[in-house]
Amino acid sequence: MTIVRSPASSANVGPGFDVFGLALATYVYATDNLDDLQSGVHCPSVRTWDDCGENHIARIAYERAGGTGQIWFSFDFAPSRGLGFSAAARAAGATLAYLQAGMSALDAQLHGYEIGLSLEGHGDNSAPATFGGLHIVAGETRHRLDATFPAEVLVWVPDGETTPTDENRAGMTSAVNRSDAVFNLGRLGVLMAAIYEGNADLLACGTEDRLHQADRLLSSPASKDALNAALEAGAYASWLSGSGPSVAVAVSADRIQEVSELMPAGGTVLHPGPDGSGAIAI
Repeated sequence: MTIVRSPASSANVGPGFDVFGLALATYVYATDNLDDLQSGVHCPSVRTWDDCGENHIARIAYERAGGTGQIWFSFDFAPSRGLGFSAAARAAGATLAYLQAGMSALDAQLHGYEIGLSLEGHGDNSAPATFGGLHIVAGETRHRLDATFPAEVLVWVPDGETTPTDENRAGMTSAVNRSDAVFNLGRLGVLMAAIYEGNADLLACGTEDRLHQADRLLSSPASKDALNAALEAGAYASWLSGSGPSVAVAVSADRIQEVSELMPAGGTVLHPGPDGSGAIAI
Protein backbone atom coordinates (compact mmCIF):
# COMPACT_ATOMS: atom_id res chain seq x y z
CA MET A 1 0.00 0.00 0.00
CA THR A 2 1.31 3.43 -0.95
CA ILE A 3 0.14 6.93 -0.12
CA VAL A 4 1.61 9.72 -2.23
CA ARG A 5 1.25 13.32 -1.22
CA SER A 6 1.90 16.31 -3.49
CA PRO A 7 2.11 19.96 -2.43
CA ALA A 8 0.16 23.04 -3.38
CA SER A 9 1.95 25.79 -5.26
CA SER A 10 1.78 29.53 -5.73
CA ALA A 11 2.57 30.35 -9.35
CA ASN A 12 3.47 33.60 -11.11
CA VAL A 13 4.59 35.31 -7.86
CA GLY A 14 3.93 38.71 -9.39
CA PRO A 15 5.97 39.17 -12.59
CA GLY A 16 6.73 35.49 -13.21
CA PHE A 17 3.60 34.90 -15.29
CA ASP A 18 3.56 31.25 -16.40
CA VAL A 19 7.26 30.79 -15.57
CA PHE A 20 7.79 30.81 -11.79
CA GLY A 21 6.24 28.94 -8.89
CA LEU A 22 6.95 27.83 -5.34
CA ALA A 23 5.72 24.78 -3.42
CA LEU A 24 3.64 25.17 -0.26
CA ALA A 25 3.28 22.59 2.49
CA THR A 26 -0.41 21.83 2.17
CA TYR A 27 -1.20 18.69 0.23
CA VAL A 28 -3.31 16.39 -1.88
CA TYR A 29 -3.04 12.61 -1.39
CA ALA A 30 -3.52 9.54 -3.56
CA THR A 31 -3.49 5.93 -2.39
CA ASP A 32 -3.93 2.52 -4.00
CA ASN A 33 -5.30 0.61 -1.03
CA LEU A 34 -7.85 2.25 1.21
CA ASP A 35 -8.35 -0.85 3.38
CA ASP A 36 -4.77 -0.77 4.66
CA LEU A 37 -5.00 2.80 5.91
CA GLN A 38 -5.99 1.51 9.33
CA SER A 39 -2.70 -0.36 9.66
CA GLY A 40 -0.76 2.50 11.16
CA VAL A 41 -0.19 4.90 8.27
CA HIS A 42 -1.30 8.27 9.55
CA CYS A 43 -2.32 11.36 7.57
CA PRO A 44 -3.40 13.72 10.34
CA SER A 45 -5.02 16.25 8.00
CA VAL A 46 -7.02 13.72 5.99
CA ARG A 47 -10.66 13.40 7.01
CA THR A 48 -12.23 11.55 4.09
CA TRP A 49 -11.07 9.66 1.00
CA ASP A 50 -12.88 9.91 -2.33
CA ASP A 51 -13.15 7.01 -4.76
CA CYS A 52 -11.54 8.27 -7.98
CA GLY A 53 -13.96 7.81 -10.87
CA GLU A 54 -12.76 7.41 -14.43
CA ASN A 55 -12.80 11.17 -15.05
CA HIS A 56 -10.95 12.17 -11.89
CA ILE A 57 -7.81 14.14 -12.76
CA ALA A 58 -5.60 12.10 -10.40
CA ARG A 59 -6.85 8.83 -11.87
CA ILE A 60 -6.33 10.02 -15.46
CA ALA A 61 -2.70 10.83 -14.63
CA TYR A 62 -2.34 7.52 -12.77
CA GLU A 63 -3.58 5.52 -15.75
CA ARG A 64 -1.55 7.60 -18.23
CA ALA A 65 1.51 6.56 -16.20
CA GLY A 66 0.56 2.88 -16.46
CA GLY A 67 -1.28 2.50 -13.17
CA THR A 68 -4.01 -0.10 -12.93
CA GLY A 69 -6.73 -0.72 -10.38
CA GLN A 70 -8.67 1.67 -8.21
CA ILE A 71 -7.18 4.63 -6.34
CA TRP A 72 -8.52 7.04 -3.73
CA PHE A 73 -7.91 10.74 -3.25
CA SER A 74 -8.00 13.34 -0.49
CA PHE A 75 -6.85 16.91 -0.04
CA ASP A 76 -6.04 19.62 2.47
CA PHE A 77 -6.74 22.59 0.19
CA ALA A 78 -9.65 23.23 -2.15
CA PRO A 79 -9.57 23.31 -5.97
CA SER A 80 -9.93 26.42 -8.17
CA ARG A 81 -8.33 28.70 -5.58
CA GLY A 82 -5.06 29.53 -7.32
CA LEU A 83 -3.03 26.97 -5.39
CA GLY A 84 -2.21 24.48 -8.13
CA PHE A 85 -4.76 21.85 -7.14
CA SER A 86 -4.92 20.14 -10.55
CA ALA A 87 -1.12 20.06 -10.87
CA ALA A 88 -0.80 18.51 -7.42
CA ALA A 89 -3.51 15.92 -8.13
CA ARG A 90 -1.87 14.90 -11.39
CA ALA A 91 1.58 14.72 -9.80
CA ALA A 92 0.24 12.51 -7.02
CA GLY A 93 -1.57 10.16 -9.40
CA ALA A 94 1.31 9.77 -11.84
CA THR A 95 3.94 9.37 -9.12
CA LEU A 96 1.81 6.73 -7.40
CA ALA A 97 1.70 4.67 -10.61
CA TYR A 98 5.44 4.85 -11.14
CA LEU A 99 6.20 3.91 -7.54
CA GLN A 100 3.87 0.91 -7.94
CA ALA A 101 5.96 -0.10 -10.95
CA GLY A 102 9.09 -0.19 -8.78
CA MET A 103 10.75 3.05 -9.86
CA SER A 104 12.99 4.95 -7.49
CA ALA A 105 11.49 8.03 -5.86
CA LEU A 106 13.51 10.36 -8.10
CA ASP A 107 12.67 8.53 -11.33
CA ALA A 108 9.00 8.44 -10.34
CA GLN A 109 9.08 12.21 -9.94
CA LEU A 110 10.93 12.77 -13.22
CA HIS A 111 8.50 10.64 -15.20
CA GLY A 112 5.54 11.91 -13.18
CA TYR A 113 6.46 15.48 -14.11
CA GLU A 114 6.32 14.65 -17.80
CA ILE A 115 2.86 13.13 -17.39
CA GLY A 116 1.62 15.97 -15.23
CA LEU A 117 2.95 18.62 -17.59
CA SER A 118 1.41 16.97 -20.63
CA LEU A 119 -1.99 17.03 -18.92
CA GLU A 120 -1.60 20.30 -17.04
CA GLY A 121 0.23 22.54 -19.49
CA HIS A 122 1.52 24.79 -16.69
CA GLY A 123 5.07 23.99 -15.68
CA ASP A 124 5.12 26.74 -13.07
CA ASN A 125 2.61 24.65 -11.09
CA SER A 126 3.64 21.16 -12.22
CA ALA A 127 7.31 21.55 -11.28
CA PRO A 128 6.84 22.61 -7.64
CA ALA A 129 3.97 20.13 -7.25
CA THR A 130 6.23 17.30 -8.40
CA PHE A 131 9.65 18.26 -7.02
CA GLY A 132 8.93 20.81 -4.30
CA GLY A 133 10.94 24.00 -3.86
CA LEU A 134 11.12 27.01 -6.17
CA HIS A 135 11.11 26.51 -9.93
CA ILE A 136 11.65 28.58 -13.03
CA VAL A 137 10.43 27.11 -16.32
CA ALA A 138 11.11 28.22 -19.89
CA GLY A 139 9.55 25.98 -22.52
CA GLU A 140 10.99 22.52 -21.98
CA THR A 141 13.65 23.82 -19.60
CA ARG A 142 12.92 23.42 -15.89
CA HIS A 143 15.26 24.57 -13.14
CA ARG A 144 14.92 24.27 -9.38
CA LEU A 145 16.47 27.26 -7.67
CA ASP A 146 19.19 26.43 -5.18
CA ALA A 147 17.72 28.87 -2.70
CA THR A 148 14.81 29.41 -0.37
CA PHE A 149 12.17 32.12 -0.40
CA PRO A 150 13.40 34.97 1.85
CA ALA A 151 10.19 35.42 3.86
CA GLU A 152 7.31 33.55 5.42
CA VAL A 153 4.38 33.04 3.06
CA LEU A 154 0.77 33.44 4.13
CA VAL A 155 -2.18 32.70 1.86
CA TRP A 156 -5.54 34.44 2.16
CA VAL A 157 -8.24 32.18 0.70
CA PRO A 158 -11.65 33.82 0.18
CA ASP A 159 -14.64 31.89 1.44
CA GLY A 160 -16.66 30.28 -1.31
CA GLU A 161 -15.10 32.10 -4.27
CA THR A 162 -13.39 30.04 -6.97
CA THR A 163 -11.49 30.89 -10.14
CA PRO A 164 -11.23 28.19 -12.83
CA THR A 165 -7.92 28.92 -14.58
CA ASP A 166 -9.15 28.51 -18.17
CA GLU A 167 -12.14 30.79 -17.68
CA ASN A 168 -10.00 33.39 -15.93
CA ARG A 169 -7.35 33.33 -18.64
CA ALA A 170 -9.96 33.82 -21.35
CA GLY A 171 -10.78 37.24 -19.93
CA MET A 172 -7.22 38.54 -20.01
CA THR A 173 -5.86 41.02 -22.53
CA SER A 174 -4.04 39.16 -25.31
CA ALA A 175 -1.73 41.96 -26.49
CA VAL A 176 1.24 43.04 -24.37
CA ASN A 177 2.68 46.53 -24.47
CA ARG A 178 6.46 46.53 -24.82
CA SER A 179 6.89 48.82 -21.82
CA ASP A 180 4.84 46.39 -19.72
CA ALA A 181 6.99 43.48 -20.91
CA VAL A 182 10.14 45.40 -19.95
CA PHE A 183 8.58 46.25 -16.59
CA ASN A 184 7.97 42.58 -15.82
CA LEU A 185 11.40 41.46 -17.04
CA GLY A 186 13.06 43.89 -14.67
CA ARG A 187 10.86 42.87 -11.74
CA LEU A 188 11.50 39.18 -12.36
CA GLY A 189 15.23 39.89 -12.26
CA VAL A 190 14.80 41.71 -8.96
CA LEU A 191 12.74 38.79 -7.62
CA MET A 192 15.52 36.34 -8.46
CA ALA A 193 18.03 38.65 -6.75
CA ALA A 194 15.82 38.81 -3.66
CA ILE A 195 15.65 35.02 -3.50
CA TYR A 196 19.32 34.28 -4.12
CA GLU A 197 20.55 37.06 -1.85
CA GLY A 198 17.96 36.36 0.84
CA ASN A 199 16.96 40.02 0.66
CA ALA A 200 13.29 40.36 1.61
CA ASP A 201 13.42 44.13 1.16
CA LEU A 202 13.62 43.57 -2.60
CA LEU A 203 10.35 41.63 -2.67
CA ALA A 204 8.16 44.74 -2.88
CA CYS A 205 9.68 45.66 -6.23
CA GLY A 206 10.29 42.05 -7.25
CA THR A 207 6.63 41.05 -7.08
CA GLU A 208 5.16 43.93 -9.08
CA ASP A 209 3.37 42.96 -12.29
CA ARG A 210 1.74 44.46 -15.37
CA LEU A 211 0.93 41.34 -17.39
CA HIS A 212 -1.86 39.51 -15.59
CA GLN A 213 -2.84 40.70 -12.13
CA ALA A 214 -4.76 43.84 -13.09
CA ASP A 215 -7.02 41.95 -15.50
CA ARG A 216 -7.63 39.15 -13.04
CA LEU A 217 -8.31 41.43 -10.08
CA LEU A 218 -11.06 43.20 -12.03
CA SER A 219 -13.23 40.12 -11.54
CA SER A 220 -12.18 39.62 -7.92
CA PRO A 221 -12.40 42.87 -5.93
CA ALA A 222 -12.16 40.97 -2.65
CA SER A 223 -8.76 39.65 -3.70
CA LYS A 224 -7.61 43.16 -4.59
CA ASP A 225 -8.72 44.36 -1.15
CA ALA A 226 -6.80 41.51 0.49
CA LEU A 227 -3.66 42.26 -1.50
CA ASN A 228 -3.77 45.93 -0.51
CA ALA A 229 -4.61 45.09 3.11
CA ALA A 230 -1.51 42.90 3.39
CA LEU A 231 0.74 45.68 2.15
CA GLU A 232 -0.89 48.24 4.44
CA ALA A 233 -0.38 45.85 7.36
CA GLY A 234 3.36 45.82 6.78
CA ALA A 235 3.94 42.76 4.61
CA TYR A 236 7.00 42.77 2.38
CA ALA A 237 4.91 41.94 -0.67
CA SER A 238 1.67 40.40 -1.85
CA TRP A 239 0.56 38.82 -5.11
CA LEU A 240 -2.36 37.01 -6.68
CA SER A 241 -1.58 33.32 -6.27
CA GLY A 242 -1.82 31.64 -9.65
CA SER A 243 -5.02 32.80 -11.32
CA GLY A 244 -6.54 33.63 -7.93
CA PRO A 245 -8.71 34.26 -6.08
CA SER A 246 -6.27 33.41 -3.27
CA VAL A 247 -3.70 36.04 -2.37
CA ALA A 248 -0.18 35.14 -1.22
CA VAL A 249 1.66 37.36 1.23
CA ALA A 250 5.38 37.58 2.02
CA VAL A 251 5.90 38.61 5.62
CA SER A 252 8.59 38.57 8.29
CA ALA A 253 8.29 35.86 10.94
CA ASP A 254 7.64 38.39 13.70
CA ARG A 255 4.68 39.94 11.86
CA ILE A 256 2.75 36.81 10.92
CA GLN A 257 0.07 37.22 13.56
CA GLU A 258 -0.31 40.96 13.05
CA VAL A 259 -0.68 40.71 9.29
CA SER A 260 -3.00 37.70 9.58
CA GLU A 261 -5.33 39.59 11.91
CA LEU A 262 -5.51 42.58 9.55
CA MET A 263 -6.50 40.59 6.48
CA PRO A 264 -10.13 41.11 5.36
CA ALA A 265 -13.04 39.17 6.77
CA GLY A 266 -14.62 36.70 4.38
CA GLY A 267 -11.50 34.64 3.98
CA THR A 268 -9.17 32.24 5.78
CA VAL A 269 -5.46 32.90 6.33
CA LEU A 270 -3.17 29.90 5.90
CA HIS A 271 0.47 29.65 6.91
CA PRO A 272 1.54 26.49 5.10
CA GLY A 273 5.29 26.92 5.12
CA PRO A 274 7.52 25.77 2.23
CA ASP A 275 7.64 22.25 0.80
CA GLY A 276 10.96 20.91 -0.40
CA SER A 277 10.05 17.30 -1.20
CA GLY A 278 7.34 17.40 -3.86
CA ALA A 279 5.35 14.27 -4.72
CA ILE A 280 6.57 11.57 -2.35
CA ALA A 281 5.38 8.37 -0.67
CA ILE A 282 4.59 8.83 2.99
